[in-house]
Amino acid sequence: MHLKKHLMFIFAILCALGMIYFYALSDMFHPKQIASYENFTEMKEEFDVTEEIAEASKNFNASKTPAGIIIGKNEVEGNFIALTFDGMDSRGNMEAILKIITDQGWHASFFVEGVNAARNTVVIQKLVQDENLIGNYSFVGISKAEQMTPGALFEQFCRTQKIIKLITGSEPKLFKLQDTRYMDELLRAAKACGLENAVQSDVIIPVGQLGDDEVMKRFVDEIQPGMIVSLQMGRPVPIQYTRKKGPDTPAIDKKPTVQDKQTIEAKGSSTVEIVKKLCNALRKKGLQSVTINALMEMNKQKNR
Repeated sequence: MHLKKHLMFIFAILCALGMIYFYALSDMFHPKQIASYENFTEMKEEFDVTEEIAEASKNFNASKTPAGIIIGKNEVEGNFIALTFDGMDSRGNMEAILKIITDQGWHASFFVEGVNAARNTVVIQKLVQDENLIGNYSFVGISKAEQMTPGALFEQFCRTQKIIKLITGSEPKLFKLQDTRYMDELLRAAKACGLENAVQSDVIIPVGQLGDDEVMKRFVDEIQPGMIVSLQMGRPVPIQYTRKKGPDTPAIDKKPTVQDKQTIEAKGSSTVEIVKKLCNALRKKGLQSVTINALMEMNKQKNR
């Protein structure tokens, strides 16, 4: 009887430890901690980056070295492209898109806003677990960022860097900004925040426009091996920019192509359906997607 009581006591302890372990590591735990923040002010309080911004400012003043720029149209062995998703959609859509990519046996690059990453930690973790690349898309998905001061850029980059590191364990090295010219000062600000390269797409289009069959056909026809192909998942957040005085020579312009502004988003075509249709069309053309890093490595090997 005495032994039985001891065994029951040990069993109860093990059960309690198991419940604690499940609570700490389950998907239910992390999203609840972060998803309660519904506005920028509360996010700023939770993810304080005062020290990171101070360090970025110090780096910016100490070095004139800008981040590099990764461009596509590379010569690679095989029919590989780098498919990127710029910005995050709803959790359900992102998980469905990940399944489409995984079912194809592909990998993609996801440039995420810090605010959306914080509210969708489970999605970010799944993307990383399936060996996709996570990049910095600024905190709120800014556009025309060349008009922003270095200090404003530090805030956007550093906050996103910190959030992604808290979720994945490492900071992104690549960034991408919508409708932005990659000018020297912007690239220096990014470098100061730990970002090594900006990414310039060869073809880029809002995903909703691909609901039109003719637009889809033209888009796919333009894609060739070695290209960086990007889908914009949402609209940029309006930002109050501080214009700098005096001209600034752009290091390189990020000029999207295949953008048909007259095209109306096709009703009845969901984002997930469009992405699936696009992936099937790319596969039919003989193309397959890898991460940007993998594409760059292929290019290095080709040129050795």
